[in-house]
Formats: sequence, C-alpha cells, structure tokens
Amino acid sequence: MYRSGLFLLAGFLLSIGLAACATPYGMYADKRPIEVIKDDTFLRSKVGDALKAQGFTGVNELTVHAYFGEVFLTGELPEQQRAKAVRTAQGVPGVNNVTPHWFTSLKADSEGDTAIRLRLEKNLVSADGVTSSRIDYVVNSGRVILLGVVESEAERSSAVKAAQNTYGVRSVTSYLFMRRMAPAQLQPPQTEQKPTSL
Repeated sequence: MYRSGLFLLAGFLLSIGLAACATPYGMYADKRPIEVIKDDTFLRSKVGDALKAQGFTGVNELTVHAYFGEVFLTGELPEQQRAKAVRTAQGVPGVNNVTPHWFTSLKADSEGDTAIRLRLEKNLVSADGVTSSRIDYVVNSGRVILLGVVESEAERSSAVKAAQNTYGVRSVTSYLFMRRMAPAQLQPPQTEQKPTSL
C-alpha cells in the first residue's frame, strides 16, 4: 500500500512537471501577476465568444488580445460592422477599454505572412533587451502589429526596430506599453512606418 502511494505521488509530481514544461514559455517572462494573466486570458475568450455570438465569424485575421483589461481588436472588417464589433467587446464585463486596429483588405498571401511571422519571431528573440515572449504580434499582408506589456521604452523601441528590419514587413504599428502605465495610463498607439530604403 505504501509503495503504491509513492507511485501515485511520483506520477502526480511528474504530471505537474510535464504540465509546467508544456506551459508556453511566455508565461515565465510575462511580468503580469499570474492572476492578471488568468483574468486577461479569460477576458480574451469571453470577448471572442461575444463576437462570435454576434456573427463575427470567418473574418480574415480577426483577433482579440487583452492586457490588464485593455482589449485590442485587429482584423479586416467592413466599415459598417466595425462600430458593432467595438460595442460588443465593450459590453463584456471586465473590459476597461477597447482599441481597434482595422486593416484595409489587400491581396492576402498567407504563405508570405507565415514566412514573415517566422522571421519576425527570430528577430525578436535575437533583439537586444527584448523578451520576445512578452510580445504578441499580428501579421496581415506584411503589415505587423506588436502588442503586449514591456518593461521599458528601450525594450519597446528595440522590438519595433526588430520588426521594421524583418524582411517582407511593409509597416509596423506598436501597441506595446510599459507595465507601470497599465491599465489607467495606457499610452495612445504609436504608429511607425518602415523606411522605404530597407
């Protein structure tokens, strides 16, 4: 009996260890308290469900991100549907603010965007002072949106430069903000165009 109890305990501890290994590496670098990460993940899911319930399905690259209750919507939506999507997200309990970023439709190149995502991830990982696991991104026809919470202006700037220097990127828009500004002092989005010479 004692031996089977030890096996059960060892199995339990092993399963916890494997679960920890399976946790996305971003959880370790993300400086939000674990309760905030859980709340934001739940909020992202609830906003997504609310959008689906209102018929926002099959929209190209429609994504939801949440940080400290600040919700970001990105994607391609017809102009007449955009206000409804924002109102829907605002109506979800726990949402402090909604920032939309709507793309104009361009000829999509999913293979090209996939290659850009891989190159962008590589550049973010190798950028000085950047913890790429804190940064989310959306790529739409070569247009990059950076989202998340960074530790400093230097990290934000370095991440933007890494994205701008990624082959195939047409433009970079940063919604990165410093942790100390969240949630009440969220800076307005900063848009930076990739220089044409690159």
